[in-house]
Amino acid sequence: MATLICTLEMDKEKGLTIKVEDPDGKLTQTVTIDGKAITLEVKNDSDTSTVVQKPDAVTITCKTFTVEADTIKLESKKDSEWRSSGELKFASEKDMSLTSSAKLTQKASKDASLTSDADIQLKASAELKLEGKTSKLEAKGEGKALELKGPLLKLNGTQRVVMWGRLLKVAATGELNLESKGPANLKGGTTNVKGSPVNLG
Repeated sequence: MATLICTLEMDKEKGLTIKVEDPDGKLTQTVTIDGKAITLEVKNDSDTSTVVQKPDAVTITCKTFTVEADTIKLESKKDSEWRSSGELKFASEKDMSLTSSAKLTQKASKDASLTSDADIQLKASAELKLEGKTSKLEAKGEGKALELKGPLLKLNGTQRVVMWGRLLKVAATGELNLESKGPANLKGGTTNVKGSPVNLG
């Protein structure tokens, strides 16, 4: 084991300094108590980590910060901020929840995705709005249906509404009205009009 150099300095103005040096490992550990803060510093030729404790704050500066515990609880009485200059990941092997008692805002400067290997439910107690320059809803499962359901269903195209498919069916359990303020065209390879009675004109 390398021989360590240990020093203790006491000064009425500078306070107390405890230093342990390992010349072979090129490592220095320093504890400084200067009447304003307690500072712990560990450094070598390439890296330095510090812990500074003041009456109103504790600041930790290091290259890698690791916490391991059975249970971790972080709580602040005022605002909290978590920011990463690189990639930020959240992962859980069990259920995960994100809850706000007020407004919740999520924003991405580039693409954003929400995926699930099971079901996804979007629910609003009031209005639910989906908006985009181009919007697409698609059911890709073989034989699966895309269902839009509500007490009143409106399709409103400010320019055109286009529907097409191998089979197109419009049915009403009550009255059915087809109306155009311009020309109305009905065309088919075979066109059948049935009813009892049938009124034209």
